[in-house]
Amino acid sequence: MRSWFTWIALVAISSTAFAQDAGKSVQLPGRLDSVTVYRGQALVARLVDVPAPGGLREVVVTDLPVQVVPSSLFAESVEGAEVRSVLFRERAVSQDVREAVRKFDEQIRAAQDEQAANQRAMQTLAEQKVYMDKLQGFIAPTAQTEMSKGVLNAETLKTLTAFQFEQRASIAAGELKLAKEGRDLGEKLAILQRQREELNGGSGKTVREAVVFANFPANGGKLRVRYLVNGATWSPSYNVRGEAGAKQATLEYNASVQQQSGEDWGDVQMTLSTATPSLVAMGPTLNPLAISLTALSRAQAGGGGAGEDLDYSAGKKQLKDKLSAVNSQRNIDNNGYTQLRDRSYSISGVMTPITKPGEQGEQLDRKLNELADDLQMFEFRANVTRDRSGIATMPTETVSVTYQLANRTSLPSRPDTQLIQVAAMPMTAEFYKIAVPVLSSYVYDQATLTNDGKMVLLAGPMASYWGGQFVGGGQIPTVAIGETFDVGFGIDSSLRATRELVAKTDSMQGGNKVLNFSYHLTVENFGTTAAVVRVMDRQPTSKDNDVKVTLVSSSKEVSDDALYQQRELKKGMLRWDLPVAAQSINGKAAVVDYQLKLEYDRQMTITGMPVAQK
Repeated sequence: MRSWFTWIALVAISSTAFAQDAGKSVQLPGRLDSVTVYRGQALVARLVDVPAPGGLREVVVTDLPVQVVPSSLFAESVEGAEVRSVLFRERAVSQDVREAVRKFDEQIRAAQDEQAANQRAMQTLAEQKVYMDKLQGFIAPTAQTEMSKGVLNAETLKTLTAFQFEQRASIAAGELKLAKEGRDLGEKLAILQRQREELNGGSGKTVREAVVFANFPANGGKLRVRYLVNGATWSPSYNVRGEAGAKQATLEYNASVQQQSGEDWGDVQMTLSTATPSLVAMGPTLNPLAISLTALSRAQAGGGGAGEDLDYSAGKKQLKDKLSAVNSQRNIDNNGYTQLRDRSYSISGVMTPITKPGEQGEQLDRKLNELADDLQMFEFRANVTRDRSGIATMPTETVSVTYQLANRTSLPSRPDTQLIQVAAMPMTAEFYKIAVPVLSSYVYDQATLTNDGKMVLLAGPMASYWGGQFVGGGQIPTVAIGETFDVGFGIDSSLRATRELVAKTDSMQGGNKVLNFSYHLTVENFGTTAAVVRVMDRQPTSKDNDVKVTLVSSSKEVSDDALYQQRELKKGMLRWDLPVAAQSINGKAAVVDYQLKLEYDRQMTITGMPVAQK
């Protein structure tokens, strides 16, 4: 019997000890390991080394940033641990946990103390002024009384008067000095408070934590905690560098990163991505579509058509836009849950749904089906002769790419944009000079680069450098691997191009009117080096061939470049690759003379047509 009670007591003690161990929690901030920056958000990963002892334990990962997305919180085992649950919580603290904010608090308190001392000094000066007023009120009547009695002490009156003026001058100087100090202290305090607010992101004194409940081996284990943060985005920018006589240009691919997540990313493996971090893994559910018949109105029945008089293209676009908007909301904003956000928490509660789990997702799926029903019913009812709305347009940026930086990097949380280099890529380059005298007399240095690297280039701004000197800016389009693109290197001031209409004649030929134009193009070279200039001009084109356009003659043959012949010539673009000798000025300038003929119905007149920009 005694051994039986002993066994029961041991079990009770063991159970109590296990419960106490399981209830123990350890607070660990972990260390940032990697960050993937998307357009508008970033995915942050922390590694948390949990020391011994093992068993069921609660690990509180502290100092989550103010811009954390609670519903994105996820924990996984890296080494040895078995994750049972993950919980997000917020709790108020008496003092902000971040060192940088604490330093600002100390500086603000010091500035407030200085401000209080300044105000007390101003009060003291005000008291001195009151005292001097009272002293003056005593001295003047006393002096007048003594003067009437013939016992005035002139030396004493002189001393008191000098004392009064000295004190009043000192008080005035002190007031001026203290007023200036008070103004400076007010500005200093306002700046410190604004800087603290920017750093703190308006979070107040609230800490955000991830509570991970897991089973660990005896020697502890390692966890990886991931979460999305708002307040982070990036965009591409480029520097392109060229040299005279070179066959290559160097393209520096940079990322302009805005990072205001509320935490500093120190020594992390950084990845840049144009993908969208979706919190929904499942595609929307398609519901059946049921239709029925109803009687047509008399006007509809008399029309004899297959459908109603509806603007199909406009209606379709409107419904497509609504579908796209709901899809965006479903893919980014919804996962059917919200995290527990009060000061208390429970190990058993991983997430606390606002409604039933997944109900928000079901509502959005229902909305998608309703819009799709409307779209199909619109197709059934509309009187469509030809669908000119075209295929659904792709997003403005159709390329989803990911760049992983070669080295670990640091990026603090700051309100300004920070620049980091993704790569520096030498590219095969064909340099040329181009003149478009119908638009400008300047001649520009340009190059056709081939993206022979391993990265897709996204559209973004570009800064050009020639011989190490900045020459201007431009734009780079989205460029696939192996694709070519053009970049500019600024104006060549040693060259100048002009275009002149030399003659115009018109005549009648049968029922047609004939116009003849003679143009004179010149390129002058003021430098000491010969050059080949790509001179561009154009002849008009007629969409319906109601105007016949003929290049009658040209003193120089148009370029035989294969790409130009294939792509540009049929659009009416004229190009001459014109050699220009050194010091070719005035009568020595390189020249192109050409004649153009337009023929069209004499009863008609020429008018311009808008052309879509490239």
